[in-house]
Amino acid sequence: MPRNRWNRHRPLFSDPVSRDMRRNKIHWRVLPIVWLAIKKTCTVIGAFVLVMVFLSVLMLSGLNESAAPPLPQKMALYIEFSDGFTEKPSGSALAGSFNLEPPTVHQLVSAIDLAAKDGRVLGIMARMDGGTFSTAQTKEVRDALARFRAAGKFTRIYSASYGEAGGGLGRFYLASAFEERWMQPLGIVSIPGMAAEMPFFRETLDKIGVEPQFFQRKEYKTAYENLTARKMSPQNRETIESIVRDMRAVLTHDIAADLKISPVKFEALVNKGLFTGPEALQEKLVTELNYVDVLVNKITEEITGDPESQKDIFIDPKAYLIGIGREQSERNLVRGRFSDPRPRVALVHISGAIMDTRIGVSTPSGFADEGIAAADEIAPAILDAAEDKDIKAIVVRIDSPGGSPVASETILRAIDKAREEGKPVIVSMGSTAASGGYWVAAHADRIFATPTTITGSIGVVGGKFSAKDVWPKLGVNWERVEWGRNAGLWSFNTPFSASEAERINAMLDQVYDAFLNRVSEGRKMSVQQVDKIAGGRVWSGEAAKRVGLVDEIGGLQNALDYTATLLKTENRFGLDIILLPKPLTTFEELMAFLSEQGAVYEGLKFQAKLGRVTKPFMDQVEVINQPGFTTYEPLKVR
Repeated sequence: MPRNRWNRHRPLFSDPVSRDMRRNKIHWRVLPIVWLAIKKTCTVIGAFVLVMVFLSVLMLSGLNESAAPPLPQKMALYIEFSDGFTEKPSGSALAGSFNLEPPTVHQLVSAIDLAAKDGRVLGIMARMDGGTFSTAQTKEVRDALARFRAAGKFTRIYSASYGEAGGGLGRFYLASAFEERWMQPLGIVSIPGMAAEMPFFRETLDKIGVEPQFFQRKEYKTAYENLTARKMSPQNRETIESIVRDMRAVLTHDIAADLKISPVKFEALVNKGLFTGPEALQEKLVTELNYVDVLVNKITEEITGDPESQKDIFIDPKAYLIGIGREQSERNLVRGRFSDPRPRVALVHISGAIMDTRIGVSTPSGFADEGIAAADEIAPAILDAAEDKDIKAIVVRIDSPGGSPVASETILRAIDKAREEGKPVIVSMGSTAASGGYWVAAHADRIFATPTTITGSIGVVGGKFSAKDVWPKLGVNWERVEWGRNAGLWSFNTPFSASEAERINAMLDQVYDAFLNRVSEGRKMSVQQVDKIAGGRVWSGEAAKRVGLVDEIGGLQNALDYTATLLKTENRFGLDIILLPKPLTTFEELMAFLSEQGAVYEGLKFQAKLGRVTKPFMDQVEVINQPGFTTYEPLKVR
């Protein structure tokens, strides 16, 4: 039992303290009493505020869709491009309740395609505030914008500059899909082409006494070459040159077609690189030099007849999808349908480094789940879909550089079980589906990739760092008592012995042979045919289709349309698409939030920005930290 000033032992028969002394001590207790009262009051207020926040969140999440205002009879979609594209929902019901996260690529493309057929939507206004955009995801959005323009509706985008301080060609690739490109008069357009740069740290590691010992299967598997070599190998250079060449062809073709100029003319513009506002206008890189308020007033007047109108005519894509969904539900109720009659399809995302579990994995942004594709969550979700009689097909969206072969095999096994249950499995590759990311795709019934998807990299790498020469410099002496000839196999204090290296190489041979066999089974090729296009080599989506690793060129929407035809439905809008694993409910998330002790769950803005900058390096470190071996390809093109 705690002992404090309010719970002291008192003698049964006498009071050892005189009344005068007690009276004096009461005077000294005033401040502690006041402080305790303040603390108790704050506790009560805090509990009250917490309950109110909890109830508010529940109300918001429950009423978010039903209480949203109906869609106006005349409107324009308003899209913000700021921090790149989001591949999958965060799964945060809290963020969804407060509309804190941008639409995913799938949601954005769906909204644009639905709006193209909606007579109430007259056009699209977009604003670009920087950001780095995946070329593969940009291609999917561009295709949707082309379909929207073909419906006879306007598309206008505004940015203060297109590429100030870098990233311009990727941003302009997105902006060029808009019929009108507005820019501030003092802005610039920067389209200086593409440069792939890679730092090599071997000399630095040598100076500090760290020896990187990594073995690869095979010559094109250069995932950790920047740690083991002092310069780029011929195989690595050949791979990157082929990727840049394929991307150059796609961007040149698409942007030249948008600008209605020849590819040769566009190449000349790229060689010039940077354009002031008047120069960009003269070359028709932009169509208007003006300010965003002028554009807003122009669109407002076109839709309402009054440039100063206060009507809410600009609708966010997610709000538009909510409105369309509510209208569909109301139509079903009028027709006496109390459940969605459309065929149900599961959409499963494999996004980030593939690992057994996310438990214990930390990321630079402070979130335990960011950038991790956890096999212990994904595989059960696929198995649940396989066993659910209402789910007729499974679409797997992959945006992953790979990771653990064991985790990849776990997911592939779940896909095999789903196909055994008669469920077709269709794969859509996003920006990257390489190494372990291709492993999980190998047995799909149909594989879609965009022209610039990074895929292939059928190979394996494994090893460790040896810090043997670091410790003497620090005055540290390690002593070892061991049992077993290879007891130091995973120790960072000693390099691999001959027998340890032999065991590592035996393991890599087994994994590489297994990889070849998985691809051979899935792609209906001989092992020898697969080996010729494997060797760790990376392919663009277009090249992967030529060599047989991919079936069709297209994005997620194309994969869903294909799934619809399998299920004898006209297109993807005739499908009831459910996301698996199912996101947490608001209550579940709030409980998790409280158990995580508050604001760490959401993180700080600075921490998140730092995480985005360091994420590629930290992802690589996280994969290296997995014991043994990896099927991983850190190459990304943005």
